[in-house]
Amino acid sequence: MTAKPTHKRKRVVIVGASFAGLWCQRNLCKDFDVTVVDYKRYFEYTPGILRVFVELGHLPRITAALPKMGSKFVCGEAVGIDSGRSLLQVKTKTGQDVQEIPFDYLLIGTGSSYSGSIKPSVREVTSSDRLATWTSEFERLRRAHSVLIVGGGPVGVELAGEILTRYPEKRVIITDRAKELCAAFHPSTRSHVKRWLQKHKCNLVLGESIGGKYPDLSIDSKGCTLSSGRRLSADVVYRCMGFKPCSKWIANSIPKECVDSKGFLIVNDHLQLKGFPNIFAMGDVMTHESNEIKLGHTAEVNAHLVVDNLQRLETKRPLQSYPFGVVGARRTPRVYCVSLGKYDASLGFNWLIVNGPVAAVFKWLLEWTKVMACREAPIGIFFWIIADKMSNFIGKYLIKTQDS
Repeated sequence: MTAKPTHKRKRVVIVGASFAGLWCQRNLCKDFDVTVVDYKRYFEYTPGILRVFVELGHLPRITAALPKMGSKFVCGEAVGIDSGRSLLQVKTKTGQDVQEIPFDYLLIGTGSSYSGSIKPSVREVTSSDRLATWTSEFERLRRAHSVLIVGGGPVGVELAGEILTRYPEKRVIITDRAKELCAAFHPSTRSHVKRWLQKHKCNLVLGESIGGKYPDLSIDSKGCTLSSGRRLSADVVYRCMGFKPCSKWIANSIPKECVDSKGFLIVNDHLQLKGFPNIFAMGDVMTHESNEIKLGHTAEVNAHLVVDNLQRLETKRPLQSYPFGVVGARRTPRVYCVSLGKYDASLGFNWLIVNGPVAAVFKWLLEWTKVMACREAPIGIFFWIIADKMSNFIGKYLIKTQDS
């Protein structure tokens, strides 16, 4: 009996095992030889991490081992590419040697870095490493009587909400140069979070910038000095401001015009890296003219288009443009949820805003199902297949963006 000829599958290498990267892994592993590369061995649901500051037992609920079915995994730190030979260079954790991984397609979803412990560092390879970090952070906050949060965006607001829910006796200050909290979000969200924080006796110092010049701002371990000379002091200080794209590892391997002045990788309408048709970038690490807010939801919408376009390249079909190729509209649905502790939140879907306990329950549902999907549980995967389709339908036909 003559054996049937085998068709060699194309090699897809995904750098970064978070929202976008794992969505691509789940949807490509049946048709491609997929390898996932990450410096850590677990997925962590970043939107839920702030609760760990006050509830250490929450950490295992928002983490998952990386997928084992249908793809290979390399634990190591990406350090560059050889674009001429289509090789990803990875420094593995088992030694100092650089391993070269060949690819036909390279998908970059390395995300962003943030100050402090909010996002894992390259030293936190295992979940045990991560738990050790959070045990220290949990104890530091528990002992503190006063807290200063620098930054009044959603991260700073959510952190204040978690602290004031668990430790209502602590003195919490939020400072930001903007005059409003969560300034990028809907006015109803802004007013709701402000009322909640004021009700819980949070001291808001808004409309004043920090002294010094970025990145050398007048912030230290015991407080900060405003440009007016006013000093804000506290037992612990959290910087909840600004994030940096994790692109340095590839910046020296590609032309300068592929990276903007802030370090974001520049992609075209098909989410391909400028000048590299077989390299795609998605999520926090890239910039596109749509200029979306960087959220887990939009990272996965990016991943939808990347997967579709990769498959179109293989079948020689025209590529789709972002975001119309995914959502059928000029903008992706603007979906967010700002937590105010366990029992309150503000949920936004384009212009529709839901404030209060219902929004908090909805955020819990999003968190639980997303972690379950990353654990390869059918209920989580099925929920998000339906949720993604419903989100696009509702955003296109029912709750449209204001300029649609």
